[in-house]
Order: sequence, then C-alpha cells, then structure tokens
Amino acid sequence: MFYYVQVLHLDPILAGTALLIALVFDGISDPIVGAYSDNFHSKLGRRHPFMYASAIPFGLAFYLLFSPPESFSGVSLFLWLTFFAISLRLMMTFFLVPYYALGAELTENYRDRTALVAIRNMFSFIAAMILSIVAFTVYFKSTDAYPQGQLNPEAYPAFALTFAIVSIIAILIATRGTQSQIPFLHTSNSEETMFTGSFYDFYKYLYKELGDILKNRAFLSIFLVAITFFILSGLQRALVLHMNTYFWALETSRMQYLFYAFFASTVFAIPFIKYIMDWLDKKRTMYLGLIVILTSFVLPTILRLIGLFPENESPLLLPVLIISQITTGFGMAIMVVGMGSIMADIADNQELQTGKRQEGLIFSFIGFASKATSGVGHFLAGLTLSLISFPTTENVKPQDIPNDVIFNLGLVYGPSVLVFGLVCFYFFSYYNITRESHEKTLEILSLRRLESKNKTS
Repeated sequence: MFYYVQVLHLDPILAGTALLIALVFDGISDPIVGAYSDNFHSKLGRRHPFMYASAIPFGLAFYLLFSPPESFSGVSLFLWLTFFAISLRLMMTFFLVPYYALGAELTENYRDRTALVAIRNMFSFIAAMILSIVAFTVYFKSTDAYPQGQLNPEAYPAFALTFAIVSIIAILIATRGTQSQIPFLHTSNSEETMFTGSFYDFYKYLYKELGDILKNRAFLSIFLVAITFFILSGLQRALVLHMNTYFWALETSRMQYLFYAFFASTVFAIPFIKYIMDWLDKKRTMYLGLIVILTSFVLPTILRLIGLFPENESPLLLPVLIISQITTGFGMAIMVVGMGSIMADIADNQELQTGKRQEGLIFSFIGFASKATSGVGHFLAGLTLSLISFPTTENVKPQDIPNDVIFNLGLVYGPSVLVFGLVCFYFFSYYNITRESHEKTLEILSLRRLESKNKTS
C-alpha cells in the first residue's frame, strides 16, 4: 500500500481495491489448494509437491511486484499491482497451506504441537527481523534527498530482488528439510471423489466440506475470530507506515527501532509461550494475547488524540513507542503460536466427528477468512486515505499534512481498530477444546485407527 500510494502516487482507492481483489482471489484459492493437498497422492506425499512448485514463481512475482515499468501510472499501474499481487498470493498459498497442514501431522501431542509451532514461528520472525534490519540499514537509509528513506523509489527493486532470492532458498530448505518425514505422515482417508472432471463437481465437494467443517463449534469460533482479527490487522498493517511517517513524524533511522523492538520481543517471547499455555491452557492464553496486542495497538494513538501522549518533539516519544512495540510483540507471539497449535487440535476434533483427515482444508479455510478479510482491511485503509484527503504528491513531508487530516488518520488507526478487537473476544468465547477433551479425542482416534488396521490386515 505505502509503496504504491506514497512512492508511485497511485490513487489510494485504486491501490486498496487492487489489494482487496488480490486477497479475495487468494482467499478463494486457499480452500482449493487445501482440498487438493488433502487428497493428493504422489511419491512426495500430499503436501511437498505443492511446496516445491511455489518456490521460483514466488520469487519472480515478488520482484516484479516492486519493479513496475517507470512509464506506468493510473490504470496501468493498478493492473500491474493487481496481477502481481494475485500471483504472489497464489504462490504463498501453494507453500503455506500445505506447510501449515504438515505441522499438524508431525505430532498429535497437545503440548508438543505448541512447541513445534513456537519453533517454526521463532525462525520465521528471526528471518523477518534480519530482513527488516537489512532493509532499513542498506536499502531505505536516509539521504539528503529522502530523509524518510522509505520514500526513495530507487530502493525498492533492489530490496525486492534480495528478498526474492532469500525467499526461494528458504522455501526449498523448509520443503527439503521435512521430506524425510513423508513415510510417517497421514494419507488421505476420504472415500469421496473430490474431482471427477468438472469444476461444478469440485465446488460442490468444496462447499459440502466447508458446511461440514462449519458444524464444528471450535472451528466456527476460530473462523469468526480470524475474520475479525485480520480485518483489524489488515487495516493496521496498511496504515502503519503512514502512522510512523506522518502521525508520529519519525525519520527512517528512528523508525527502524520500532521494527527491531517488535521482532526481537516476538522472537524472545515465542519459546516461553508453551509454558504459559501449560499454566493457563490455550484458551486463556489466547485471551491474554488478545488483551496485550489490542492494548498495544490502540492505546498510544488514543492517548495522543486526547492529548495525554508525548508530543513528536519530545525525547520520550521514541522510548514509549518502543515499549508499545515490545508488548505488541509479546501479544503477537501468543497469537501466532496459539492459533497454529489450536488449528492442529481442531483437525483431530474434526476427524473425531467425520472420520476424515482434513488439515489442508481446515488451515485453508482459516487462510480464506484471514486473507479475504485482510483485503477488506487494506481496502478500508485506501478508502480512508481518500476520504480524509490524505496527500499523495511526491515526497510529502510530515509538516505538509494538515492537522485535521493527521487527527482523522489517528481516529481510524486507534478507536476503529478497538471495535474489531472487542468483537474478537466475543467470538473466541465459543471455543470449547481443552487439554482434557483433546486427550480423550486422541484415545478414541487411536482405537479407531487400530480397528481399521486390523480389518484391512
């Protein structure tokens, strides 16, 4: 959003619409890839062929997304953004849906799943932190022409090339590193035909499966939480650079400390989440994460709007914002670890109710909700920037923005986000899987599989 609006000067509504289209398309593709990977048969198992296939196309799509032709503007730039955002998201789906489903198959232990998700996300955030450090110190560093280095258009293609190469290597390493586990993973146990030659049959199958999964109370709760939370986070992510650049008036050299604080806090907290979940159980731990992350998201902005926060010229501004990012990182650690662990438990619960292993579909439907609604958040961000008449001319500086426009930007980023967060609490109250109920589920499933094995032999 920031690159296309503030650097390339694409109309905010067009940019928001392009990202909404891409994310909705991505959300639709998630259940399709999930369904295929659940029922796929090959020497490389159900998941790995999709993961291998995503690597090089993902890198190409990312590089081209940030390297549009210089002559493009308006509609042509909108179409470029739409096409390559869709391509990038589709390749993310080919990797992430099977990858997350794979995590649910590697272990069925209630506690070990939390540890596995924690390790996976810890390395993910470490990589993101390293890339952020490289981005701000090498590519987006301040210059005389661009004190806010993120406004420099020449920095983005080089950054995109670096990220593309690193991403391809990371995808291949992650896929090859889990290939040895293929003989020990679940295979498809669905007796139904997923695809018999027509797209009508496929979508009929898909919507039937979605209907069955939505009957699962725990899944429905998380599905609705995902819809609400990712509207919140989509709006937040789309506007965070606008907030840091214009609302808080931070230079790039100071802004990077916020990213470092967030990533470092998240990485440091992730290994301890499993112990918190052992103490509080998963549901209460997720409540704690929601409270922390929501407070950290909105409190600084709301306090500034009512005049109770340090001014931009104050030496206290940066330290207080860094503290806010540290607590946000802690809350995010709980959310990412908790969500991944909970989804794996739901897959077992769904097998108990239907007799089917459907990790791919379950993770993909959550992906559908999160990505489509994150697109809504991006669209709302673009619409907001247009409605408040936020300037998009070249190299706009914080002092160029009228005070009423800055205030309205804060209203959207603060109180509006709070509303979505409170709805998350309500939906999550319906989640009903506990440690005890999950242990009983595994006992029943183990007996079923033993009986099935004895019948076939």
